[in-house]
Amino acid sequence: MIYNGTAPTTPTTPTIPTNPTQPTAKAWTASAVYVGGDTVSYNGKTYRAKWWTTGETPGQADVWQQL
Repeated sequence: MIYNGTAPTTPTTPTIPTNPTQPTAKAWTASAVYVGGDTVSYNGKTYRAKWWTTGETPGQADVWQQL
């Protein structure tokens, strides 16, 4: 290795999201179709669909799991 007079740089620490388990969720819409794994936000909370659904309100229907 040839030394060129430049000091090596120290790698930076990656930034970690404040809550990596919470996916980014779009606002729930009653007319939208959701499939298992889709996430939505509703009344300030995040929910994940367990299976296919449309029109079932998060927090009131068993299809939605609060995260």
